[in-house]
Amino acid sequence: MTSARVVPLGLALAVLVGCGRASDPGDATAAIAPHGLTPAQLSFLKFARVVEVEASSVADLNGAIDFDEQRTARLTAAVPGRVVELLVQAGDHVEAEQPLIGLESSEVKSAQAEYVHAEADLVVARKTAERAERLHRARAIADKDYLQAQEDATKAVADFERARAQLDRLHLTPGDRTSRYFVRAPFAGTVVARKASVGMSAGPDSAEPLAVVSDLSQVRVVLRVPERELALVRPHQAVAVRVEAYPEEFPGEVTVIGDVIDDATRTVPVLCAVPNAEHLLKPAMFARVTLKAPPGLRILAVPASALLSDGQRFRVIVRRADGGLEPRTVEAGAEVDGRAQVLSGLSAGEDVVSEGALFAAQALAG
Repeated sequence: MTSARVVPLGLALAVLVGCGRASDPGDATAAIAPHGLTPAQLSFLKFARVVEVEASSVADLNGAIDFDEQRTARLTAAVPGRVVELLVQAGDHVEAEQPLIGLESSEVKSAQAEYVHAEADLVVARKTAERAERLHRARAIADKDYLQAQEDATKAVADFERARAQLDRLHLTPGDRTSRYFVRAPFAGTVVARKASVGMSAGPDSAEPLAVVSDLSQVRVVLRVPERELALVRPHQAVAVRVEAYPEEFPGEVTVIGDVIDDATRTVPVLCAVPNAEHLLKPAMFARVTLKAPPGLRILAVPASALLSDGQRFRVIVRRADGGLEPRTVEAGAEVDGRAQVLSGLSAGEDVVSEGALFAAQALAG
């Protein structure tokens, strides 16, 4: 809770006498002012009623814009080779199957040669199988020779299909006399990084991608939700995203809620998907994300300024029915628009110090 005041750990929880102690236990009550503060001290305080309100939102959290990993491709070369051609640069918009980077590779020629051999072997095997079929019907060939011819034809078909699939994988046309291989965009998007350079060696096992393409029409927002606010988050929950660059809000929804709490920060990662048709949201932007409340959700709320924190727990200063003041420990939830949700410790209709809470706590402590 960012706006809660920090109070020294030695803050007393009882209302103390303003000037000295009663000499007799029977006189103790009479010596305590009904509020524990002098009229001059009370003039500094303002009070607010604990109210039950219908929540439009349940949390306001910091986040960061990131690439949607389901719409991002980190591209490497399917065959080893040497980069000879750079067809795009970072920031370019590309279409699906558009060539991005050209490489010279001996495996391209090998793939073409394997296809030619497999095609020739298939022609021979089929003719042999057809001849064996005619001879078998005329009982002019042994059964084992007939079966062998059929098996050879089946193997030739498999070899041919494998060779053709290799050409398709490399986007090569059968019969092309080329050793050039192109890295292509798998979908339409933006080149967000290009790490290839002319002359460098690359292949399937390269440590870094040659290029990164992302469809920025949708981005994701990464949140770190505090453990105590995790119950406020639901899959497909509506969110509103704000960034400093633009005045408008960007709607989205929660898509992933992490299963592991970070031991150091006591937070859980939460991912939100946000449409970005105009590409206004940029990866690495800081964002403020409001988690929208489900319809009809009612919560107890107090002004966030009423909360005091010692770093481990929250307290408020409550005005009792007799007019006296007392510190009370509460369990606080999320803070939104200057109001804090109270999960336990208060009831609707009670009054709390909304301005001057820290002053009141210190005065009550003596």
